[in-house]
Amino acid sequence: MRDLWRLLGYLKPYIGRMTLAAVLLAMSGALMAAVVSTVKPLVNQVLLPGVSSGPVTAERAPEVGGDILSAIRDWLPVESLSRWLGEHAFVQVPLLIIAIFFVRGVFLYIGQYLTVKSGVMLIRDLREELYSAVAFQSLPFFQAHPTGLILSRILNDVQRVQRMTTMHLADLVRVSAMVPFLLLTALYHDWRMSLVTMVMLPLLGYPMIKLGKKMRRASTASQENLALVASRLTESITGVKIVQGFGMEHYEIGRFREALRLMLRADLRAGRARSLAPSVMELLGAVVGAALFYLAGFYIARGRLDPGNFTVVLLCLGMLFMSIRRLNAVYSEMQNALAAATRVFEMLDREREIADRPGASPLPAFSAEIRFDRVGFSYGDEQVLRDIELTIARGETVALVGPSGSGKSTLANLLPRFYDPTSGRILVDGQNIRDVTLESLRSQIGLVTQETVLFDDTVRNNIAYGREDIPLERVIDSARASQAHEFIEQLPRGYDTAVGERGTRLSMGQRQRITIARALLKDPPLLILDEATSALDAESEVLVQRALERLMQGRTSIVIAHRLATVRNADRILVLERGKIVEQGSHQALLAGGGVYARLYELQFKESAS
Repeated sequence: MRDLWRLLGYLKPYIGRMTLAAVLLAMSGALMAAVVSTVKPLVNQVLLPGVSSGPVTAERAPEVGGDILSAIRDWLPVESLSRWLGEHAFVQVPLLIIAIFFVRGVFLYIGQYLTVKSGVMLIRDLREELYSAVAFQSLPFFQAHPTGLILSRILNDVQRVQRMTTMHLADLVRVSAMVPFLLLTALYHDWRMSLVTMVMLPLLGYPMIKLGKKMRRASTASQENLALVASRLTESITGVKIVQGFGMEHYEIGRFREALRLMLRADLRAGRARSLAPSVMELLGAVVGAALFYLAGFYIARGRLDPGNFTVVLLCLGMLFMSIRRLNAVYSEMQNALAAATRVFEMLDREREIADRPGASPLPAFSAEIRFDRVGFSYGDEQVLRDIELTIARGETVALVGPSGSGKSTLANLLPRFYDPTSGRILVDGQNIRDVTLESLRSQIGLVTQETVLFDDTVRNNIAYGREDIPLERVIDSARASQAHEFIEQLPRGYDTAVGERGTRLSMGQRQRITIARALLKDPPLLILDEATSALDAESEVLVQRALERLMQGRTSIVIAHRLATVRNADRILVLERGKIVEQGSHQALLAGGGVYARLYELQFKESAS
């Protein structure tokens, strides 16, 4: 229930529109009771003239019945309407029905449209807020949540919520408003039969409440398995080259089939609960209907109920039964939506592991040095970095080398606060980076990684990335400096050519040069180059290396490389092993030292020579 109220809280900006929609939908529901009331004169004056024994009056009814009828007459002018219609029922009733349905149709259209409009705007706000929350999460969040699961939350789960806040919400308001008017109309025409129905009415709602909990649990399981299906699908599509290269198509199909089997089992559990509710309701409805027919026969035989009243009551109770069935269906959908909303809110409420501290201040422009002060870092129980002491001066190029798993990338990822140290601190110009805003820190850092990240947009927009105010001339200048301008001009539409999803229409070297152009356009004082040339062929590596040299001019750079030949010109080379800096110095000094660096260089030299 808490999630329902929270979800409805998103309707607050649209409360005026929703209030008007609720009034119109309620009026459309009430008009159905008016339609039913027109049946009495049609039956008594046209279909069965002379058979009517007259309506039950307060004088002929028991005392309690008179009280009820008097109260209802103050609310509903049904008797005067019946007399007016009874004069020429065969003409006036059809015309009145048409008029009522026309007015009801107008109310229904406007009310449902306003509800749908409010609902889709609510969903837009919710989906936007959820994506904003995800976009600011730290890297550990994305490592713990597969892409398919995140997509399932933002797209599928929110879509289920949308169905509830649009048409189902409109149905809930309309049908809920129609029920009391139907009860009042039935109560007016014969309070005894209506009271029997009202006593048995809670029995019809029992299946909704009892089976609703089962449907919600089953829906939760179904949505969890849907996230698994989405995750398997994302993995197999993004890794299609590996799948086909290893001939694992049938293996991936089997994994996908297993995920579908789990989802099918959960869907069937929900389906059983959803199918049982109407069956139980129909059985109970049949019991109520049998009781009503018995009472009707009893009272009609004694002249205490005319056919018109009986027909009106029967229609009211029939529509009441259908309304409750519709409410049951809406309730079922609400259980599915609330299960989805719970999962959405869980992700929405997840605290960010990396966030601005209260009172964090903007970081001034970098001017002096970066210092790692006894920095340590752990992934769970695994110690990755140990007591790192390092100072990098402004304008210095520092290379990080070492065996795989030595902590090179982790050390570089601590500077832009993709992770926070588990011990020690990192200072930029003497200021702890935890005390400054993330936006001001990361705005001064350029990042070029081995994994080239391009978006399904034009070359120009990938270089300018989010900065629509950048003129084309500056984009071209950055492309020239990154050795990219020549191949861009040869593309079908030049800088307006779409690069495809993840830049798949370009070669690896071309993608990397565009990412370098993007970093050049940003013009940051600090650079992190993480294996920027490791996935390139020799020709592309030469071009990219030239672009990187242009990028690093006048900047403070941290370069991570497996290929030691690419870091010869670094001002200082740091050798990491098992999370510690074991050597540092220039290329020549480290070779002369005959330590870890010299051994790694010799191994790579032999591999390249062979």
